[in-house]
Amino acid sequence: MSDQAELEFSLMRERVERLLAMLDVKRANGGLNADETKAYEVAEIRLFGAGASPKKFARLEAQQVDGVLRDQYRFSGGFQTGRMSSRGAQIQNLTRDVLGEDGAAEAVLVDLIADGCSYVELVAASPVDLPVARKLALLVRPGLIAAAKKVFVWSDWNAVEARITPWLAASEGAEAVLETFRASDRDSKRADNYTIAAADIFHKSPSEVTKPERQIGKVVILACGFGGSVGALSAMALSYRIHLEPAEARRIVDAWRQANPWAPAFWNALWDAAMQAWELPGTITTAGRAAFVFHADYLGGSLFMALPSGRLLTYPRPKWRDVDVLDKDGKPTGERRTECSFRRGHGRVKLWHGTLCENLVQGTAADLLRNTATRIETNPKLAFMPIRMTCHDEIVTEVDEARAEKAKALLRREMLTLPDWAAGLPLQSEENICAWYTKSKAALGSKS
Repeated sequence: MSDQAELEFSLMRERVERLLAMLDVKRANGGLNADETKAYEVAEIRLFGAGASPKKFARLEAQQVDGVLRDQYRFSGGFQTGRMSSRGAQIQNLTRDVLGEDGAAEAVLVDLIADGCSYVELVAASPVDLPVARKLALLVRPGLIAAAKKVFVWSDWNAVEARITPWLAASEGAEAVLETFRASDRDSKRADNYTIAAADIFHKSPSEVTKPERQIGKVVILACGFGGSVGALSAMALSYRIHLEPAEARRIVDAWRQANPWAPAFWNALWDAAMQAWELPGTITTAGRAAFVFHADYLGGSLFMALPSGRLLTYPRPKWRDVDVLDKDGKPTGERRTECSFRRGHGRVKLWHGTLCENLVQGTAADLLRNTATRIETNPKLAFMPIRMTCHDEIVTEVDEARAEKAKALLRREMLTLPDWAAGLPLQSEENICAWYTKSKAALGSKS
């Protein structure tokens, strides 16, 4: 009886994602039995049916004016970083998954959307057998369609945050990482940083790294680059449908940090510089390409972090305080710990080296995007390719079909043009052309 009482059943999103990831692995290695197949279907309905993506279709319809979606962004809505945030249909938070093998099922449904079909007609016409909510979620992105006789031309920086982080560190070890990026940019046959990270983790030659192992390399760079540990890695892995046991996640984190000692050194340098600036008001301290200063008379005392562009990120009223230690479900454990935090709105946010690194990197990425978008929008020669959307590190323009290739070349040129303050940062971009906004390889003819 007591054993039964201790059993815990939950349909929390994280646990449903973990279940799906585990079943994905089993399906790839021999298949699922009847009960597991039913569990998979129920988990998908729970995960996607409770998500916000299906609701976006209603917002797209309600917020469009004469077929044009407007007022979807909030300037500098990213609080600490100053990144653009999205509202309404949440354009910057669309699923990357596609409908059907490589997105091959999208095209016919895009035509129906363009003709103004109903939800019922859209779901009924889908050739892929999925829960209704999942189908709608996968059609939000391709539901954004260019005007008649026009196409979208867009460009996305390749691994921009993974490049910005070592560039900001400005150390010998970090420069070696940047050289790897430069080498793979010059020769696509060379191993990229995700492959090299996987090779370090699995102790094998880059040429022997498999596609699933490379995906682990990508996840660990994205999850651990800002000081994240086992929790951050496991959470991000789930978003890629990868399940990691705690011991394996711990081994991967340790292996990555051992292979990249420049990263922990940079995090520590950021924290030390911030704390020194706080202790000595008016004194400018530096770490890599970042600088800090504390002004006691601004907003009750504020720590400032200067980005390479010169823009300042503000951390008002920093202080140390005792807080409750929470368990995995967010409940107090009864233990207390001392934590540094700063004021945000009517509450407080934890401040640690991961916060500083993440804010620094994402703020720098935001400055790059603003600089590039401003050049495009203010250049009279580029007036034929107005920007219709931005999505994190991606710029989407709309042009006449006949001028698409020209726009593609010019957009790439602008994406790879560095502002003076970003000298030495290796950038690479990928451009696409399509009548609708998509990640479909079938529509774009892109390689994996």
